[in-house]
Amino acid sequence: MEDGGSMVSPKRKRLVTGKTIVIPLVGHPVEQVKSPGPINNWFAEHGVDAVIVPMDIRPEKVASFFDVLRAMENCAGCSVTMPHKQAAFVACDEVSERARRARAVNTIRRSPSGKLIGEMTDGMAFIAALGGHGVRVRDCNALLIGAGGAGMAIAFELASEGASSLTIIEPDQMRRRALEAELNRYHPALEVFDRVAAGRKIDIAVNASPLGMNSGDPLPFPIAELAGARIVADAVTRPVVTPWLKEAERHGLKVQNGEEMALAQLPIQLSYLRFMNSSSRSAGGATGAAELSIAPEAAK
Repeated sequence: MEDGGSMVSPKRKRLVTGKTIVIPLVGHPVEQVKSPGPINNWFAEHGVDAVIVPMDIRPEKVASFFDVLRAMENCAGCSVTMPHKQAAFVACDEVSERARRARAVNTIRRSPSGKLIGEMTDGMAFIAALGGHGVRVRDCNALLIGAGGAGMAIAFELASEGASSLTIIEPDQMRRRALEAELNRYHPALEVFDRVAAGRKIDIAVNASPLGMNSGDPLPFPIAELAGARIVADAVTRPVVTPWLKEAERHGLKVQNGEEMALAQLPIQLSYLRFMNSSSRSAGGATGAAELSIAPEAAK
């Protein structure tokens, strides 16, 4: 990806040229996205002639976008956010096992021939962000609100990391049952519930639904029922501190905001798109998430 003739000085103003590698970030809306600032800063500081650009595309038009992506010779791939992760899964020619289980894709690598190869990194990023808080998943009781693309990915990572039980709150019962069936298939030891039973203490609670993005949204789950939880997490990135997290803090609970998960995801995505070596993004690595989070406010 890094063409020696395409290097730019981080000290100079960066210009987009005919050699610039373009990475669309597709969603609807996109005003809440966090990744362009840190990623574009990283490209500039490492002399990589590439740029990530948010693109607001309506659901009924997104299939056409993926057709265009195949033809873009100066495109490394794309990043995908709500509500297009399931559509991205359908559009890809090949997907990882993680993406196949979640039936969703949030990162697409474009091959030189135009083939679209999909990965789902939301779950990995969520676990990485938890690790930054010193929270481990093994033997915990987890609560997941939302079984969309991100929620499914998080569910499988929680199961893979050894969670004891997972309670899934999802208004679309067909979607919830489908996720439960897949979890039972691949992780038969995991207990899966559709409600928090009296007396079952939740250790890790995560909101992977859109609740909290808009003023007036109800809280995803009553914080009063999460007494003693190790952490309350939210995948919503705007606002950074959602009303749900504010309520959790008011109850003295540790919280993880959506920006933390988004920033943990960036080195994983850059590695998948082959801008960063996988060894460089290992936990605690000097060129991993810490380096990409140097100026998170730039992405707000």
